[in-house]
Amino acid sequence: MNFFQRQTEARRMSRRLVALFVLAIVIVVAAVDFVLFTVLASVQPGSAGLTFPNAQWLHAHPGIVIVTTLSVVGVIGLSSLYKTVTLNGGGGVVARSLGGVRVSPDTTDPLQRRLLNVVEEMSIAAGVPMPEVYLLEQESGINAFAAGHNPANAAIAVTHGTLTTLNRAELQGVIAHEFSHILNGDMRLNVRLMGLIFGLLVIALIARTVLRFAPRGRGSKKGGGVAFILLAAAVVLVVGYIGLFFGRLIQAAVSRSRESLADASAVQFTRDPLGLRGALVKIGAGEAGSRIGNPEAEEVAHMLFAPGVSRFFATHPALEERLKAIDPRFSPHEFSEMRARLAAQRQAVEESAAEEAISAAQKLESMIAIPAAAGAVANLVGNPGTLHMEMAQEIRQSLPEALSVAGRHPATARALFLALALDAQPPVRERQRTFIARQLGTEVTDAMVALQGEVDALQPQQRMPVLMHAFPALRQLTRDERMRLMACLNGMLQREGAMSLQTYVLRKLAQVHLRDDLDPRGRAGRLALNAVTDELQVLFSVLAHHGHQSEIEARRAYEAGIHQLLPRERPAYAVAPNWPLQLDQALSRLDQLVPAGKEQLIEGLVRTVSHDARLAVTEAELLRTVCAALHCPLPPLVANG
Repeated sequence: MNFFQRQTEARRMSRRLVALFVLAIVIVVAAVDFVLFTVLASVQPGSAGLTFPNAQWLHAHPGIVIVTTLSVVGVIGLSSLYKTVTLNGGGGVVARSLGGVRVSPDTTDPLQRRLLNVVEEMSIAAGVPMPEVYLLEQESGINAFAAGHNPANAAIAVTHGTLTTLNRAELQGVIAHEFSHILNGDMRLNVRLMGLIFGLLVIALIARTVLRFAPRGRGSKKGGGVAFILLAAAVVLVVGYIGLFFGRLIQAAVSRSRESLADASAVQFTRDPLGLRGALVKIGAGEAGSRIGNPEAEEVAHMLFAPGVSRFFATHPALEERLKAIDPRFSPHEFSEMRARLAAQRQAVEESAAEEAISAAQKLESMIAIPAAAGAVANLVGNPGTLHMEMAQEIRQSLPEALSVAGRHPATARALFLALALDAQPPVRERQRTFIARQLGTEVTDAMVALQGEVDALQPQQRMPVLMHAFPALRQLTRDERMRLMACLNGMLQREGAMSLQTYVLRKLAQVHLRDDLDPRGRAGRLALNAVTDELQVLFSVLAHHGHQSEIEARRAYEAGIHQLLPRERPAYAVAPNWPLQLDQALSRLDQLVPAGKEQLIEGLVRTVSHDARLAVTEAELLRTVCAALHCPLPPLVANG
């Protein structure tokens, strides 16, 4: 199953999920209504004890029926909405709710340094911004989770036991598993689950509060009314927990299927099944296993790498089942063998992490070209492999120290962010600096100028990773500061009609991820290819123009790619003078294509790029930026010409 099939399946599952929860809510509302109507019928004048509502009673009290039903639905709906809005702050909100502490980008702890390195390498290889990284310092079990709405506001959290127990390969397997959730859209599904289940839980919480604080009357009349209320609260409490039970059942079923897929994707990501296998064996052998002690863990049980709490319905496939799926030769006897080695291995883990922390940086001396075949590149979307991990490690180690440090802190990360977006032409750059100073102040431009020399010296393969590296620090800015930064970036794009492709690529990439962070709502993908012919013309024309030296070759490349999408009638090749603004608008609309349409689009783009049998740096960067704008993350591509 490739990235686009997984996206289609995730959408299908999301629709099923909503339908099942709507059914659960209808049942809960009907049950609560019945209880409340019974209380109201029983306490009204002339009633003789317990009175159940019948059709005649309902017909005689339409106002009560409507108000009560709308009130129950409103409580559930508003509670779910409140929880969902709370989670809009990104994955860090979830991590902090479990006691997570953000790992400082300046940490000198070798285990934490190794964790940051692994996460950064994964983000480079996957072509997504680096997530925030959190440590659950009080948790000795081996566990982790990824949370957020999209890659731009994601966070990865790991337990202290994960750091101290796993070696680098095993940690890499766990992080690859979590990146699979980031790439496959599982995080958005998980956040939606949290919001819906919270709405069902609130009904039970309200009933429990009534039982706790309701007065205990002594008089016969007053006592009878109170007794009815207490009985009703007890029944509603039971109904609420039954609704929650079915919500957890749905949650567990969804989680088990996504966890199996994440294991398979992690093995494909690292091409090293022994890493993930070793982590799972250590969970089975360790005394703490994968348990999470924080009482809030129940709410995020479906997000965890391994079961963190005991539940009637399992959120994950059985440990032995997961291990046998990775390695059919696995034997349960390995758990007891691993227990004997864990104490000695913990020391080895710390020593290897310390060695990595002091290792010398390796420069980018050679890279392996990736074939530009249409199907092969489309299959890379959301599916990085071992080659990309090796490339990512080399790229991370080659980044200039000054820029790595600048990308770790909000103020300097903002300056680095803007320095990467500046045009290469001196007159244009000077106008842009003046505009930035007017929008954000001279302190920002001074910091930007101080970094400009290092930024200009970057190799093409380093520029995108430097930008992605800065995103966790940018998320530490206030929302107002990020909105002003976004407005400044948009203003720069609109003011300069002519710009280099390299400048446009980095600016557009920054714009996409910053927008996703500020507005994490998903964009509906409903458009077919025949509804976006004008946008296809703009995109293919720009790509063909910048990838070929002559207009004749550009036209041929344009036809080779767009013919695959529009075989009968298609617009003519043409590149407008103000192509950046037109391309920006085209990509926003193309992002609304259905997943199958995006897959065809990327295959067509690759045909245009590979028409001359070479992959230029400008083409590789633009192709990756287009994929990012379409929310189809593409691993690094290496120029072969």
